[in-house]
Amino acid sequence: MRFLSGMLLLLTAQIVTAEGFERQLESHVHGKASMNVVLEGKELGIELKTPAANILGFEYAAETDQQKQALVAAVSKLKTPEDFILLSEEAVCQLVLVDVDSSLLGTDSHSSESGHEHEHEHEHEHGDEHEGTSHSDFELSYQFHCQNPKALRGFSLELFQTYPLMKHLVVQSISPAGQNYQELNADNRWVNL
Repeated sequence: MRFLSGMLLLLTAQIVTAEGFERQLESHVHGKASMNVVLEGKELGIELKTPAANILGFEYAAETDQQKQALVAAVSKLKTPEDFILLSEEAVCQLVLVDVDSSLLGTDSHSSESGHEHEHEHEHEHGDEHEGTSHSDFELSYQFHCQNPKALRGFSLELFQTYPLMKHLVVQSISPAGQNYQELNADNRWVNL
């Protein structure tokens, strides 16, 4: 995931012109999220960072059975991005990597094309500390292999219907067509490539 972010940061330096914009993308604001998209060759990489509250309605360690079930259900949904990242059928894209990470999980969950899961313990925290309250995020990374990437001019993002607490998404993308910056919401869900 860090490789994709580094590559996107390097290539989008020209896009980021407003002072403090970079800090805004990294800030933890409920209702808002950020996405990086890179299409290079036949590989499509998508990273999404969002406050856990946008997905779960809460952002602290699950305590009740209902919260624990909500966390398990959310992780399961997030591991099937084909349900909310709608790619062109003509592009013939196959999901090859899923990485769902949050301090709420206590582990990183990696799913590969073959469906094997690997759990890796990490001692670092991904949540930010603000005035004594823990703010947890989800960091999601998806990689698709596309047989016909020229047919991929963009994709529909159905996150706002699935997660109604998410109101605003900042998208930075790089593709053979160039660099792009977009702001999406429930009425504007198309990511241009």
